[in-house]
Amino acid sequence: MNHRPDTLELLKHLATCRDHDAVKAGFRDLLVREFGVSLHDVRFEQRIEVRSRTDALIGRTVFEAKRDLAREWTDVERKMPDYLANREAETGEPFVGIASDGKKWVVLALERGELVKLRETTLDPNKPAEFLAWLDGALALKFSLPPDALTIKAELGGDSVAFHYADSALRALWSRLKTDKAVILKRQLWAQLLKLVYGREVESDALWFQHTFLVVVAKCIAVAVLQMKEDNPKRLLSGEAFKAAGIEGAVESDFFDWVVSDGEGEKLVRRIMAHVRRFRLSEVESDVLKILYESLIDRVERHGLGEYYTPDWIAAKIVRHTIDRPLEQKVLDPACGSGTFLFHAVRRFLAEAEDSGMVPDRRAFEATQHVAGMDIHPVAVIIARVTYLLALVPVLRNRKGAVSTPVYLGDTMQLSISEMIGGKELSIRVPPPPAGESHSGESDANGREQLDFPDTFCRDPALFDKAIERMRTGSEQSMKRDQIELALSRIVEQHYRADVTQEQRYAITDLGKTYLTFDKLRREGRDSVWAYVARNLSRPLAFSAGGGWANIVVGNPPWVAFRHMSGDLQKRFRELAQVERVYVGGKLATQNDLCALFTVRTAALYLRSAGRIAFVLPMAALTRGQFEKLRLGSFHSGKIQWDEVWTMDDSVQPLFPVPSCVVFGRRRATSRAMPETVRAYSGRLPFRDAPEEIADARLVVTENAPIPEEATFTGGSIYRKSFRQGATLVPRMLCFVERNQTGRLGADPSAPPVSSRRNSQEKMPWKELAGIEGRVEKDFLYPVLLGESILPYRVFNALEGVVPVTKSGGVLNAKAALERGFDHLAGWMRKAEKVWDDNRAANMSLVQQFDYYGKLASQFPMAPLRVVYAASGTIPAACMLRKSSAVIEHGIYWSPVSSVGEGHFLLSILNSEAARVRAAPQQARGQWGARHFDKVMFNLPIPRFDSKIGLHREIAAAAADAEKIAAEVILPENAKFQRARGLVRKALIEDGVGGVIEELVVRLLDGET
Repeated sequence: MNHRPDTLELLKHLATCRDHDAVKAGFRDLLVREFGVSLHDVRFEQRIEVRSRTDALIGRTVFEAKRDLAREWTDVERKMPDYLANREAETGEPFVGIASDGKKWVVLALERGELVKLRETTLDPNKPAEFLAWLDGALALKFSLPPDALTIKAELGGDSVAFHYADSALRALWSRLKTDKAVILKRQLWAQLLKLVYGREVESDALWFQHTFLVVVAKCIAVAVLQMKEDNPKRLLSGEAFKAAGIEGAVESDFFDWVVSDGEGEKLVRRIMAHVRRFRLSEVESDVLKILYESLIDRVERHGLGEYYTPDWIAAKIVRHTIDRPLEQKVLDPACGSGTFLFHAVRRFLAEAEDSGMVPDRRAFEATQHVAGMDIHPVAVIIARVTYLLALVPVLRNRKGAVSTPVYLGDTMQLSISEMIGGKELSIRVPPPPAGESHSGESDANGREQLDFPDTFCRDPALFDKAIERMRTGSEQSMKRDQIELALSRIVEQHYRADVTQEQRYAITDLGKTYLTFDKLRREGRDSVWAYVARNLSRPLAFSAGGGWANIVVGNPPWVAFRHMSGDLQKRFRELAQVERVYVGGKLATQNDLCALFTVRTAALYLRSAGRIAFVLPMAALTRGQFEKLRLGSFHSGKIQWDEVWTMDDSVQPLFPVPSCVVFGRRRATSRAMPETVRAYSGRLPFRDAPEEIADARLVVTENAPIPEEATFTGGSIYRKSFRQGATLVPRMLCFVERNQTGRLGADPSAPPVSSRRNSQEKMPWKELAGIEGRVEKDFLYPVLLGESILPYRVFNALEGVVPVTKSGGVLNAKAALERGFDHLAGWMRKAEKVWDDNRAANMSLVQQFDYYGKLASQFPMAPLRVVYAASGTIPAACMLRKSSAVIEHGIYWSPVSSVGEGHFLLSILNSEAARVRAAPQQARGQWGARHFDKVMFNLPIPRFDSKIGLHREIAAAAADAEKIAAEVILPENAKFQRARGLVRKALIEDGVGGVIEELVVRLLDGET
């Protein structure tokens, strides 16, 4: 964006001036030049009824100028609360304050009478656009804002004043409402669905507030899109205004309308609505809401959850390439996320409808009959509905009659569906009531309440909705079970205009049982969302009825590795994946990915014969062993002919955290493996959500490029079988320790006191748990090497850990340790096992976790010479251990060697750039290039060391020299391992031995003997 020269000069002046009046004058000039504010609208030196004057009032913002903000901060803290309280009391509206010395800018607000910082920034005059967007977000003065990604993010994203204000308000609301039964239930159901999405517990207060804000913003956008004048927060969030306008399903009561259970929450919704109405939403040309999601939810957290939303340019290309007859084909996105694919599919339909001459008043309705979506994520679905509505904007005004937004909260994989003789049944688990509440009604075998809905009703959405509505009204009328069953019989007769069949009678009886729990929940005050939940979760059964609804299935399924799933999901995944013949066992078992099963299962459930599927998958789907069976296309429930692949290598950035691909196939009677050639994209983008025209200009497309080479796990070097991965010593808080401080007498050296070593990288739930402490016999306290402990030719830092293994390799749990007389180890393990058992996701004991696949016990008794190398990284690092007692953790591969010469021989190869370059094509790819060496080095023709061969001796001798040089490198105190590795490599290059090793390794790998 170009800015006036005088504005740039003003920003430079503000960033350097240290004068109260100059800061105030500069602020005034910015308001006039950049925000179009009339001087009459700015009140300078406004007297506040607290015997003081604020420097400026503009809109709902109090401005205070300072010479030096840091030195005068106490003055801000003293005066600003009174300024804000006075303004809010006088106007009844919330205000924010801005304090600045020209360079430093801080936004403040009152929270329950206390002054809190919402946001702060430092003015960089070389980045005017960033600062002015920041200031506009604080002032909220501009109207008619463009609905592009950058503006949306600046105004409503995670760093915006709007979000920080809302987050603070939501926390205050939650503190008042978190004991309300209906509110508790909504959060419980939200958390229950998230666990089903991600396979593990992920909910937290922060995520609950972020999701609530997102949903409120999305619904406000929906109101603004239709230019509704609705300002009643409860009607806005419940969707009553939409129903009155003849639009069903876009907005409805859900988990997140808890916010309007309080008057302060209603004020917050009105404030967000005012902020949203500043955008020109009729101009939307993409899925802008995903920008908000990705801005608000931490990237590390999204990576752990498998959430990688698709940029518009990819989605637009896939939709246009896959949907060749928009007016005839029914399109389903079974993992619709924020609705990117839905947006482009709807726009594709509308473009064709216009070209074909379809009457304008039919276009909105017909689009909803041809494009639909599902997702199990409760927030994604709400956002996707609004995105769908945004896609319909060009034709909504001309619609004739009602339309319904066909985006549903549904378990696409149908993991919550029970298979029964003669049919299926949807089961919804009811979270337990608050402590002290009774448990009556129908429950499962474990005593847990659930609501069951037979397939007979689920596969007919119209009938299901009628039945659910009658159960709801019947409960309010205190109807008994026999009365509701009679009412359901009449509904079925009228719906089908026929007598009730035997199957329908059984289904009605089943719903009668469900009604008992449904009615009980209403009487307990826990009924407010069941109709919403049941209606949505039933839709996958309707879409899968009759051989599948869709001609086209497109999307980006969740990418979640088996090792990140909960125990329950792991069990269900393994069962289904084995049945479908997509599961890969052995040492690749933990690498299986949900996206492979999702692809197969959605094709089987929802795709009609000869229908086409197009999914975005990680590049590993083409190259890694865990996807081998997916690539073949032959599954139990159906066959896929894979007929096309697009690839986006690691040069296509910013995109996903790992390289990706798009696979295209058709459901056919016979299968066909992935093709040998691909359409390959490469090149860099200016930003992740670049529009398609920019992507086309920046990216290079290579047609008929060879498909990426599959990684091999057999063959190659004889050393492949010699190296083993280290032990899985996680969670680290139960293994890694620090010595406790002791008094002047010191600790008992035979069993020193230790406590859990903590760090900021711990994951949930371990990061929130208290550590353990106790004495442990010194024979079980070992140095432990992590991947970051390895430098080229040298060991770096080791940690200390409690390793429950005898010198001969016997792995001890608490009971075994006690029986062997190791009382202190037994006490430590008893505490550790209790923490593990209470919080574990995997269905194994703690010592089974530590010794998974024998990776711990196999290290004992310890070999006198071991070669170790880091499993991950972009550049290799390997060194040799001599008579070391160090235990190897799973970030390292290790092997015993028979001689120092053999060890040096391997070190030269494993540390060399020559070997890295040749192995890189078979490495997994990350955002920063090739990563994870694992055993790919041994795909190279590395021969066994032979001291009789001159080249082998030369290579070993060079490594011996390199080892001496590495040992002499002085490493700065507290240096990170990446820097330490770099310093060692630099020293080797400067000495010249690094170049010698490269030449020797090239000769070896080229086959010279």
